[in-house]
Amino acid sequence: MGLSKQCVRRVGRSKWSALVATGVVVGAMAAIAIAATPTAMKGTARVSGKSRSVVVDSRGQTLYALSGERVGNLKCINQTCFSTWLPYKVMANQSLTRGAGVTGTLSKLQRVRARFFQVMLGGRPLYRYAGDNNSKGSAKGQGSRSFGGTWGVVST
Repeated sequence: MGLSKQCVRRVGRSKWSALVATGVVVGAMAAIAIAATPTAMKGTARVSGKSRSVVVDSRGQTLYALSGERVGNLKCINQTCFSTWLPYKVMANQSLTRGAGVTGTLSKLQRVRARFFQVMLGGRPLYRYAGDNNSKGSAKGQGSRSFGGTWGVVST
């Protein structure tokens, strides 16, 4: 947290513990709010200059998959990849919802080393692209080559 020992002494240990506990609770509540209802649904994105039906998350952001990536052959496996290709995360106990127009089975992939669960569609891990800047309908990551494959929007 970056606070000095002197600051901890002034606040007092019991008050400090309460402050830390409050921060943990608030942080956990924010994480739950962010991952509210994981949904894969039909949306529209501009791909190669044309409007196309694609799978989007519950906030309308385009979802991508990496060619050749499956549970037994994960290619995006470290923070370098995860900082550009944002895994579509879900809490372990959350149920998944498939919206109208989306085909395939939704499931969860447990990323043990990274300590999170990721949504999969048809056995393929789903990601958002950081370069889309949280914009609905953006698909700037389409066709990008990195991490041993080609990234593509997920078609409905």
